[in-house]
Amino acid sequence: MSELEEIISQCKEEKPWAQEKLFKMFAPKMLGVCRRYLVSIDDARDAMQDGFVKIFLNIHKYEGRSSFNTWITRIMMNTAIDMVKRINKVQFVRDEYFFNDDNSPVEDDFIEPAGLNQQQLLDLIDKLPNGYKLVFNMYAIEGLGHKDIGKILGISEGTSKSQLNRARAFLKTEIKKLQEAI
Repeated sequence: MSELEEIISQCKEEKPWAQEKLFKMFAPKMLGVCRRYLVSIDDARDAMQDGFVKIFLNIHKYEGRSSFNTWITRIMMNTAIDMVKRINKVQFVRDEYFFNDDNSPVEDDFIEPAGLNQQQLLDLIDKLPNGYKLVFNMYAIEGLGHKDIGKILGISEGTSKSQLNRARAFLKTEIKKLQEAI
């Protein structure tokens, strides 16, 4: 039995030392998961804390069919998304970033974020409208498909695709602006 399997087993028996060890093992990464969805680090910490409460209350349901990392990440992602929904009314709407000045759709060709550091890219993602940000993170970072995103967010698969395209167009526009300023 691996160390993680032993810790999970002891968490199922509600051993405080195992819960603390599991928290310390996964907290940094899970804070990062929550932070991708929530702009405020305080909100991300609150979501992570709520997520760990859910994990400890439901760890007996973990059967090992997927990796523990996948299981815990999904719980954190769902907890962060629920917090976003509570804090902000998420709207899936059309806005000026999807269109050029002549109201024609923005082309979705790849733009290299050359000259931008990781923090600048994270700041740009934080600037995305909430609906765009949720779909972008779930698709591009979590690797979920549009069908799954639609189920989780209560939107159609087409709306998920549309929000992703608009997020890409927004990011492309903002990356160009930053690159021109450099």
